[in-house]
Amino acid sequence: MSTPRNSLQARASVPAGRRDDAVWRAICDLVAEADVAGLQANKLGPIAAHCLRARERPVPSALERDARQARAAWMASRPLLERIRSLCDGPLVLIKGAEVAALYPERARSFSDLDILCPDANAVHAALLAGGFVEVDDPEVYTVDQHHLRPLQWPGIWLWVEVHLRPLWPRELRPPSMDDIVSSAVPSATGVAGISAPAPAHHAVILASHSWVTMPLGNLRDLVDVAAVAAQTDEATLAAAARQWGVDRLWRTTYKAASGLLGGGDRTVAVRVWARHLPGVREYNVLDNHLKRWLNGLWGLPPRLALRSIAVVFRQELFPYPDESWRDKFIRVRNAFTKPRAPMSVHTRAWQKSRSRRSS
Repeated sequence: MSTPRNSLQARASVPAGRRDDAVWRAICDLVAEADVAGLQANKLGPIAAHCLRARERPVPSALERDARQARAAWMASRPLLERIRSLCDGPLVLIKGAEVAALYPERARSFSDLDILCPDANAVHAALLAGGFVEVDDPEVYTVDQHHLRPLQWPGIWLWVEVHLRPLWPRELRPPSMDDIVSSAVPSATGVAGISAPAPAHHAVILASHSWVTMPLGNLRDLVDVAAVAAQTDEATLAAAARQWGVDRLWRTTYKAASGLLGGGDRTVAVRVWARHLPGVREYNVLDNHLKRWLNGLWGLPPRLALRSIAVVFRQELFPYPDESWRDKFIRVRNAFTKPRAPMSVHTRAWQKSRSRRSS
């Protein structure tokens, strides 16, 4: 008996770039009436520009700039990957940005770095340094436990290279072993010889986990990424990978949200309650952010760990940040209560500006 296809796969097959592909048709429908601010907050600038051109509608200049940057990143990524491959030994498994961009129509996905998983990250990092790459970013950030080593850059190319020790994973859960990922890797969709990618089910779950840690259901592009990669395999394989790696609740929440928004399914409770910004293609606001902080653990973690995460949020809400005074906290909380519908970027700028004025 053949394995049942999942709803995203049934509606959106690979290769990407076909205009009749339903995932891309769905995202084009979503962006059609969205404003530029909302599109950029959801990291959809390049694909929105593609959709508007395909429908013979004018493309705002800001979205054209996003599309040009995405094209430039794609063009720079292949020779950079070839150089990386030539300088080090062993498996190199590309995840996220460039690997997912290869599935987008016209490669219409922006990225600013190349994320590489490998069994011996320190050896690869050292080989790239010896081959002419230089370290970038604040070194103090990488003195604590991080999922990747200090970023590297090839002189003259703006893309950073992040050599990963492991995928970004919820701190409460154990990340998958590198052997699991490498042993089942497939050729990279970029077409660069010697570069691999995780098996589609593994990659989809890695993307969902990364998105969850940075901001659960935070922006539409993360869901598009998951949908595009998940469409290459079947629902049973995806669920098995998530279950094996202990992130089945997180996976179900992410996958069902993507299916509801891009696969013709129903909008989930999570989307209706604490990710309401997604269907409206807008930036999440102060209220959304607080609901997300309090509730995401219930949708993403096993019950015992979910309750523990709520206790952590409670302590964070009760006390100032480590570098924040009680006065700063009071102003931040006051702003949140008086303007709960303000976009988070506006709220953050306002209290940071107020804090800066007082410290000057």
